[in-house]
Amino acid sequence: MTKFIRILILSILLISPILTAQIKKIGVPFITNYNPKSYKAASENWDVLQDSKGMMFFANHFGIMQFDGVRWSIVTQPENRSMVRSLAIDKKDKMYVGAQGDFGFVIQLPNGQYQYKSLVNLIPVSARNFGDVVHTVIRKDEIIFFSYEAIFIYKNNKIKVLKPKSSFDDFLEVDKEIYVSDNAKGLLKLKNDALTPVIHGEKLAGMKIRKIFETQNGLLLLTQKNGLFSFKENLLKPFLTEADNVLKQNQISVAIQLSDGYIGIGTRQSGLIVIDSAGHLIQHINKQMGLQNDYVTNLKVDKEGSLWVTLKEGISQIQISSPLSRILDTSSSETKIYCSQIYQNKLYIATDNGLFWMDWLSYKNGKHENANFQHVSGMSENVWNIGVFGNSLLAFEKNGIFEVSGNSAKLLAKVDGAWKGILVPNHPDLLLVGGYNGMYLLKKINNSWVYQHRIKGFEESSRVIETDKNGDFWIAHGYKGIFKIKLNKTFDAVADVQFYNDKNGFPSSLFLNTFKVDNQILFGTTKGVYKQDSHSKKMIPEPIFKKYLGLESHIRLLKPDNQNNIWYVSGENTGKMTKISNGSFTVEELPFRKLRYLYVPGFENIQTTTSGDVFFGTQDGLIHYNAIKNKKYQTKYKALISEVKCIFPKDSLIFSSRYDVLPNKTKEAGEEISRVLSYSNNALHFSFSSLFYDEADATKYEYWLEGFEPKWSEYSLQTEKEYTNLPENEYVFHVRAKNIYDVVSEEAVFRFEILPPWYRTIWAYVLYFILYSVVIYLIIKYQKSVAERDRQQLILNQEKELLRSRAELNEQRLTLEQENMAIVRENLETTINLKNAKVASSTVNLIHLNEILLSIKELISQIDKKNDPNVNFSLLTKINKLIDHELQGDKQWNEFEEIFNQLHDNFMQRLKQSYPVLTPRDMRLCAYLRMNFNTKEIAPLLGISVRGVEDTRYRIRKKLQLPSDANITEFILNF
Repeated sequence: MTKFIRILILSILLISPILTAQIKKIGVPFITNYNPKSYKAASENWDVLQDSKGMMFFANHFGIMQFDGVRWSIVTQPENRSMVRSLAIDKKDKMYVGAQGDFGFVIQLPNGQYQYKSLVNLIPVSARNFGDVVHTVIRKDEIIFFSYEAIFIYKNNKIKVLKPKSSFDDFLEVDKEIYVSDNAKGLLKLKNDALTPVIHGEKLAGMKIRKIFETQNGLLLLTQKNGLFSFKENLLKPFLTEADNVLKQNQISVAIQLSDGYIGIGTRQSGLIVIDSAGHLIQHINKQMGLQNDYVTNLKVDKEGSLWVTLKEGISQIQISSPLSRILDTSSSETKIYCSQIYQNKLYIATDNGLFWMDWLSYKNGKHENANFQHVSGMSENVWNIGVFGNSLLAFEKNGIFEVSGNSAKLLAKVDGAWKGILVPNHPDLLLVGGYNGMYLLKKINNSWVYQHRIKGFEESSRVIETDKNGDFWIAHGYKGIFKIKLNKTFDAVADVQFYNDKNGFPSSLFLNTFKVDNQILFGTTKGVYKQDSHSKKMIPEPIFKKYLGLESHIRLLKPDNQNNIWYVSGENTGKMTKISNGSFTVEELPFRKLRYLYVPGFENIQTTTSGDVFFGTQDGLIHYNAIKNKKYQTKYKALISEVKCIFPKDSLIFSSRYDVLPNKTKEAGEEISRVLSYSNNALHFSFSSLFYDEADATKYEYWLEGFEPKWSEYSLQTEKEYTNLPENEYVFHVRAKNIYDVVSEEAVFRFEILPPWYRTIWAYVLYFILYSVVIYLIIKYQKSVAERDRQQLILNQEKELLRSRAELNEQRLTLEQENMAIVRENLETTINLKNAKVASSTVNLIHLNEILLSIKELISQIDKKNDPNVNFSLLTKINKLIDHELQGDKQWNEFEEIFNQLHDNFMQRLKQSYPVLTPRDMRLCAYLRMNFNTKEIAPLLGISVRGVEDTRYRIRKKLQLPSDANITEFILNF
């Protein structure tokens, strides 16, 4: 009775309000291991914590290590570069750090970096010689740093030092109390900054207590080598558990109280052990079960309910809150699993390496060490299916049909590959087996199955077979279509075959499947669930499944169980349709998102039991599901912009938490970082992540650069984005995540501004304005100068035009003058001609006068001869002399010569100068020739005969030295 009360009290006290976080007892939770190669730091990790945003931090040998769900990085180190041993964080995300020979605090700067500040300078010099600070605890307004040499209490920027007489063993936080294990004094309590002994605490000296949990039944002590004890009222009693041997042999290093009263215990040599409040073993997860190292240094449950395990080598994340777990053993012999079956309390799995079994009851009760998969001898190749038919377990293998009994299998029929068996309706003693190239019939004789014959008339691959209420067989061929087979009455041949494909209503002839749900034949297609219309015989969408599963996904499996559930694999999603009282269904998919991409394609299989166990056969082993285990899937989480850097210059970081990478790392807390970038930095690279660690690799992201892009991108697995040649503008980079449960994260934003290039800055525009003004001024000035030049040119042109006009006028005047001169010349010529005419007239008159005088003379001479010579002689002589005188005409000649020279450009003078040998008579003759008188006209003028004129002409020719053939008249006219 006392034991029962003790168990009940511990159960009540240790149980958490959130009952849904209970770790599964069946199977091993999903484990994600992070080794030193993945996080690129030291192998040893000593502590782990999570800040208010959800970021994970680890105390690593190289410093404080951060994990944002995608990237690992060392964010800071103690000033002495020693290993970090312990971490604590307050509500403002200020981290306190215990290191080797150092301790202090860490804050995050606006540029994303973390800055470490040592507090060692606050303690006396004499107390600065200490080792590892293995515990750091925040208590109200004080922070306690614990080392084996001293306890440092930091409060109000002062540090109080508490030293042991010998040495401390461990620091133990229990609810609101703090205990210290002293190697000499035993168990002490820290209160009011002083250590006070616990009553009878000296009895615990040397026990190496590693953890204490407080209960109404006293303190539950976890020791390093001696197991668990309860301590109350001076009474120390062992607390027996099913894991005592393991705990005592492998040394407890750390422990954590899980949310449902379970206790997780980390050991130094055997990994993690989970017990319930009564001491029953729930889980033992060690290196053989998937943990990468057996030395557990610390434990922490995150906001999502996952357990983080820091190890001597590496880090592991155990998803203790998941309803899914792996059925694992130490042999690790199973690979791809095509089918599972529980038969006679044994769990069988059909794999590509044969058939295996394990004791299911032992495994289910937590005896994992003794429950290993064992190989069924006789089969070592692909076992496609197993099933219970009557009281027999049959296996269908590549080489034939086998009956399984215990650890061995007996060949029933050697055929060319067997896929699956199905009982013939209304004939429980007949089994139809689908094979690679047709069908076979087995018959139960004397409680044993016996091979009969091959079914004639059908030679297609028959991997998927179902029977309807009429006894017909529906066979799905994944690459051809659906066959409906009717056997003859003797079940040895096919009586009728009907074939259905896309011509009969299916959306495609490929990847068709056939299932039997509620005694109805259904078909899985690439576009939802179909059935055959009873009237038209056409294939049509099934309305219920259309409503719940739609017509867009490939239905790969439909599997009803005995609890009104229909299990399905639709596309990449696995789900459960549960029928409720009103006949409708509820659909549940979120718990099974982990199964995405794990099935063997084309061999999806789900096995259910009456006890509620569900098994999924995958290419990654057998996975168990328990509906009692409920996980919260709508947990809020944040997206995170991990790093922002400029591509040019190469890797110029703007924002990052990476250690010692930013040039402005000396900025103090609260100092704003400039996110105003020059135009030369207009190519940016963003790295982002989400603070959700369950299947973090499957988290998808969408992003949007506001100010550059019109809308959000599509979701993708991409965790980085580059932008190049961004124009000047103010930008906001947004990013959101969507986890495997389709929960969208809180949005992360990064605001920045790209400045314009220097030639588009305000000063450039001012310069442009000035230059523009100068240019306008110069243009105006130039235009003015051009206008002035044009004006001067115009004036010059006008002057030239005026001059030209004047010249034209002068020319016109000259022309007029010339015309006038011509007129004058004409007038002169007319005058000359008149004078010539006058001269000629005078000459003619003279000639006439001379002719008269000659005539008179001749008459006188005649008269003289007739009259008395003596009477009139004297008188006649005087008359004759007078006439001769008149004939000489010297006076008239002189007048003639003067007029002639005027008319003929001093002809007489020029001729006399040229030919001085000419006599006056010769000159006269030349003048008359100049006047173009003929010989007859000249003779009277000279008072000589025509002969005399000829002779005179001859003499003149000689004087002028003219050749004989020359015309003297032409010479005189041209002289």
